[in-house]
Amino acid sequence: MTETVVDVVIPAYNRVHLLREAIESVLRQSFPHFTIVVVDDASDEDLQSLVGCNDPRVSFLRVGKNLGAGGARNLGAAQGRAPLLAFLDSDDLWHRDKLQRQVETMQTQPAFEWCHTDELWLRNGEPARQGTAYRKQGGQFLPRAFERCLISPSAAMFRRPFFEKSGGFNANFRLCEDFELWLRLLSTSPIYHIPENLVTKRAGDWPQLSATAQIDRYRVLALHRYYRSFRNSQLFPENQDFFYAAAIRKCEILLSGAARYGNQRGAIRYQAWLTLFKTLRTRDIR
Repeated sequence: MTETVVDVVIPAYNRVHLLREAIESVLRQSFPHFTIVVVDDASDEDLQSLVGCNDPRVSFLRVGKNLGAGGARNLGAAQGRAPLLAFLDSDDLWHRDKLQRQVETMQTQPAFEWCHTDELWLRNGEPARQGTAYRKQGGQFLPRAFERCLISPSAAMFRRPFFEKSGGFNANFRLCEDFELWLRLLSTSPIYHIPENLVTKRAGDWPQLSATAQIDRYRVLALHRYYRSFRNSQLFPENQDFFYAAAIRKCEILLSGAARYGNQRGAIRYQAWLTLFKTLRTRDIR
C-alpha cells in the first residue's frame, strides 16, 4: 500500500506553537499513508513560514478572509481525494496509533460510514475530569446528542462520499458547527465508537470557540435547523420528546441569562424562540 488512504485537514488560526505540535502528532502516526492540508484561516501571520515544516505530506492553504472552523474544514477536505477523511483541531494531539485503529475499523466495519474515539482532556497540562454526561458512545444517540456535543472533530473519521453527500460543516455557523453537523449525520447513519483515548484535547490560556458566550444561542439555532430538516424523518417521532426538552431548556437558559445581564433585545428574541418550541411541541403531540 503506497497510495494516500486518509486526507487529514487541520484548520488553523494563529496559535502557531500549538499548530506545530498538532502537525508533529500526525507525522508520528504508525499508519503512514496520509496527507495533511493545513488551512491557514486568515491568520495574522503566514503560518507556513512560521511552522517551517518541509515534510512532503504537508501542504498549506492560506485564505484571505476568515472562514471559521467549519468553512476552513470544508475547504481543506475539498483539496483531497483519499477515500477516508479526518480532521484535527490545531490545539489537539493524536496518539500515534489513532489513524491505524480508525483505518482498521473502517476496513472491518463496512456498514459504518464514520467512527470516533475516546479522548483524554488536559487543562493547562493536567488531566481534566470528564463527567458521565460527556461519555462517548456509538450508534444513533440523538437523545444525548440534542443536549451536548458528544463527538470531537479531532476524534472522528469519515468515508469521503458520506461526508461530501452531507454537505459538510455549515459555514454559516461560526460556533457549534460540529454540533449542527453531528445532528444531521446521526439522523442518517450510526457512528462506530472506539473506546480508546486516541486524541488529547487541550485547553489552556488561549481562546477556544467552545468557551464563547454565544455558544448556547448557536445550539438553539442548530436544533431549529435540525427540526426543519428532519421533523418528517422516521427517527423524529421516537426522539421528539428529548428534542423539545433540550430545545426548551436551552431557550430558558438563554432567557435567564438575558434577564440577568439586562439584555432586553436578547430577552425578546429568546422568549420568541421558547414560545415557538413550546408551540411546535403541542402541535406534534396532537
